[in-house]
Amino acid sequence: NSSLVSLSSVIITIFLSSTAAFAISRLKWKLSSYVLSLFLLGIMIPIHSTLIPLFTMFNKVGIINKYIALILPYVAFALPTSVFILSGFMSTFPREIEEAVVIDGCSMAGYFWKILFPLSKSPIATISIFNFVGMWNELMFALIFLSDPNKTTLPVSLTRFKGQYSTNWTVQLAAVVTMIIPSITAYIFLNDKIIESITIGSIKG
Repeated sequence: NSSLVSLSSVIITIFLSSTAAFAISRLKWKLSSYVLSLFLLGIMIPIHSTLIPLFTMFNKVGIINKYIALILPYVAFALPTSVFILSGFMSTFPREIEEAVVIDGCSMAGYFWKILFPLSKSPIATISIFNFVGMWNELMFALIFLSDPNKTTLPVSLTRFKGQYSTNWTVQLAAVVTMIIPSITAYIFLNDKIIESITIGSIKG
């Protein structure tokens, strides 16, 4: 359950944030700075202050105890930071490359998917691992929106190993180790990309 929710949320976040960042940073339109400001306002919203409104809304539309009830807020709260990072990275690409590609007959969509998106692997890897770890470890939304025992995520399941009078520490610690393995694995494989992204950001800054 945790893998399904986290991976789905990360994939959707990457798609939406990369396309939004491309539109904001590379396409010429008057409202791009205002749209970026709207995304940045999302960073200022305390995540858990939306629990009651979201629960009320999701309950009315009937998606409580469905994975989409977790995926939607996870993606929504991951987008502002992701768009901010990617738009800052994409804005550094020279316009000359873009103009040359267009002159050669490539559309803006082709320029994005064939050139800009592959070259943005470092910031994409960075936002992927940070968002994945946050979604994988998230407890409060998962505890409230998924009460079905068959759909609970790992952080919620960990709380059930603690009884009223005793705690099965052996099982609980084994579950903790199991829980941190995906995060460590993701960091090991994406470590180079994260360091590269940080280095590029510091040089361009």
